[in-house]
Amino acid sequence: MLRGKHKRYEKLYLYSLNQQHPALHEISDEDFIGCWEEDGLAILFFHRPKRALVQNLARKLGLNLEDEAEVSYDEWGEGRKVKVLQIGPITLRPVWQAGEGLRFDPGVVFGSGNHPTTRLCLSWIYRLWKESGPFKKAVDLGCGAGLLSLLLTALGAEVLAADFNPLCVALTQKNLVINNLAQKARVIREDVRKLPPFEADLVVANLFKGLLLDLFGLPSFWTAKHYLLSGFSPSMEEELKKALWSGAKIRGREEKDGWVIWYLENKKGHP
Repeated sequence: MLRGKHKRYEKLYLYSLNQQHPALHEISDEDFIGCWEEDGLAILFFHRPKRALVQNLARKLGLNLEDEAEVSYDEWGEGRKVKVLQIGPITLRPVWQAGEGLRFDPGVVFGSGNHPTTRLCLSWIYRLWKESGPFKKAVDLGCGAGLLSLLLTALGAEVLAADFNPLCVALTQKNLVINNLAQKARVIREDVRKLPPFEADLVVANLFKGLLLDLFGLPSFWTAKHYLLSGFSPSMEEELKKALWSGAKIRGREEKDGWVIWYLENKKGHP
């Protein structure tokens, strides 16, 4: 996340450590962006080179520095040429761009608005809101940078946002705070498979196929009436369709740049 004097991202300096540790999220350095956790590893992000700082910290915590890299922000992740997003009358703009609308720090996590699935989810949330809403309560599974939660709260929903990565949770919370929307959302770090059943009208899940299949197999997942599901390619659709509960019907589908979103309506209530 942007801190102190830093107003935007340019170069990223990455340091991969062999284990995770809570102290890696609390580094007191203005150039520290955040700590990403995945598959037992921890990756530290900085605006400037910090090899000595990371080595000293690793030694203190009994960890090993395994790898390091320098990368342009525009080349990181799904591509970071972050732009202003217009969803109906609502504008989402990165914090370094002046103008009206919702502001967001895209950070270094998934969901900066550049990936097709994020854009599909944003456009379908607004479309569904107009056609079948408004919705009092919504769920954002795999909240990433929090753009979907920002839109949902701005439209008027109370939102439960969840992600297993602590950096995603912190960034989503920050983006809600800077838009004075934090009181309308609860952001938690949790395995999304442990969260159902939901007290919500709309569930949005932008997740990879394995997680979606696990959720489909939980009777407690099918408690909402409306679902927006994305994070998969056309080649994965047949397997996902076979795993759907019979009460959930695909009412809408859109494909963008090799990625798919489904709109599902749950007609029967949960199993």
